[in-house]
Amino acid sequence: MTSDERDDKGEPEGEASGGSKPSEEASEGSKPSEEAKPSEAAPRLSRKDLLLRLGASVLCAACMVQGSPDASLWWLGLVGWIPWLWLIDRSSPKQAFWFGWLTGTITVFWGFIWLSELLSRFADFGTFGTFGTHLLFSAFQGLQWAIPAAVLAAIQRRTGRSLLWIAPLAWCAGEALLPHVFPSYLALMWCWQPVWLQTAELGGVCTVGLVMLLINSGLYVTLSAWFRERRLDRRALAVFVASIVGVPLYGTIRIAQVDALAEASPKVKVGVVQGNFGITQWTHPRYKRVILNRLQEESARLEEQGAEVILWGETAYPFSRALPRRNAQDFPERHPRRVRRGFTAPLIFGLVTADTKASQFPWNTAMVLEADGSVGDIYDKNYPLAFGEYIPIVDPEWYLEQVPSASYINPGTVPQALKVGDFSYGPLICYEDILPRFARDMANEGISAFVNLTNDSWFGKTKEQNQHLGLAVLRTIENRRSLLRAVNAGPSAYVDPVGRLEVVTEVTDPDAEGLQDPTGFVVEVPMIDPEYRTPYARFGESLNVLALLGLILLGRRRRA
Repeated sequence: MTSDERDDKGEPEGEASGGSKPSEEASEGSKPSEEAKPSEAAPRLSRKDLLLRLGASVLCAACMVQGSPDASLWWLGLVGWIPWLWLIDRSSPKQAFWFGWLTGTITVFWGFIWLSELLSRFADFGTFGTFGTHLLFSAFQGLQWAIPAAVLAAIQRRTGRSLLWIAPLAWCAGEALLPHVFPSYLALMWCWQPVWLQTAELGGVCTVGLVMLLINSGLYVTLSAWFRERRLDRRALAVFVASIVGVPLYGTIRIAQVDALAEASPKVKVGVVQGNFGITQWTHPRYKRVILNRLQEESARLEEQGAEVILWGETAYPFSRALPRRNAQDFPERHPRRVRRGFTAPLIFGLVTADTKASQFPWNTAMVLEADGSVGDIYDKNYPLAFGEYIPIVDPEWYLEQVPSASYINPGTVPQALKVGDFSYGPLICYEDILPRFARDMANEGISAFVNLTNDSWFGKTKEQNQHLGLAVLRTIENRRSLLRAVNAGPSAYVDPVGRLEVVTEVTDPDAEGLQDPTGFVVEVPMIDPEYRTPYARFGESLNVLALLGLILLGRRRRA
């Protein structure tokens, strides 16, 4: 932040940033840096400056990765964006784009390194194919950093404005509008810190990114003005202090209020079963009855502990296409494929279903087995995993010939609540629990709690499991509904309506370590009034729209 770069006119760098040379009045802090003339051109970078910026890209990426759930250095979310902001400040849009893209690509490549494990372990990709695919994925996801950076730099150059306001709005708009192959919202850095996450109920996960950038930009502009101009930017300092105090204060108040709501709500005891089997065992005929027997035994144990409803994971029932999709009954007592044995509680479970009259391909389904053995409501996964469960554009039969380890399933068409007893549950299968808009649609189906059925065995023991769970935490705050996760090899979890991780199990790797005994837990879950709506549930992306409009307004108005 102390480099002595100059623009094409030979003016000091302080003028290129959105500022003419500060007057005596400005140096006293009465004139904010935002009131300045637009810059003309960015300087050409020297070798030293280039190396500094490459270092800043790596430093910013390191902060983001180390702030993620497995490292849990959450406080890096308060300062870790400063290198990214320094890269962009006073840069041309082109420079900002490329350095922003580099930062994002490094972050995703490093943070999503588990993708390489998946590609080499189950897709049989060689070293070149694994590295190339992972790099291509990271480069695409890196646009989430690059495009907001370029927009920020373009507006700063056009208007001469400080990045104090532009940076939070640009990042929020980018997170909301840019496509994600896998969601990589940076609210993930705070996933285990619910007091910092409560603003998600206002406008969704992107709101958390907005306040994170607001804190960082307030601190950055304050430091920049002081070190570059020996000037106290009172406005930036006020924004920093107000946001770093106001966000956790809001969180503390809302947590207390929602806790009171949960306490006053009726309760249901739910038993969550983690089967601890892997892909290898699930696909092997010799293990199918063993897996089913163990699920049944653990369910019986949880029922003895008071469970009134039992939850199994995604495709936990190991016999594909066995049960009809409609008007079905459980198999007879002595039948080897009988679903319920040894317990009587209603069951929500995952399985593969088929209807050859409708399609040659199956569905990934969550099904209710009522206490009397009849099949109740069903839900079909709406968002199959790209390249794992479906292939866009190309013919699926051809794709399955090329990648035999992949599969293809029919997507469901609508969110569908599952009614069990007096309450409805919102099913989210696999990574649907990290899709905020879809979870919002599901919450608005009149549910009292979320249930997530997941199979993360594909990833072994990697960063993926904690990242998946960390992103899922946000759904509870956005909609004020508890989340129960049954994950075949962990971590299964219970997250309450304020985003606290109340129960979490260990991750296992049965494909590497062999079939293991199932685990489970019973929790008392508040059944939130189905009519209760958060601002995000009522108004959806309205706050993101306002952020975009604010960004456009800042970009259109010029300062004299």
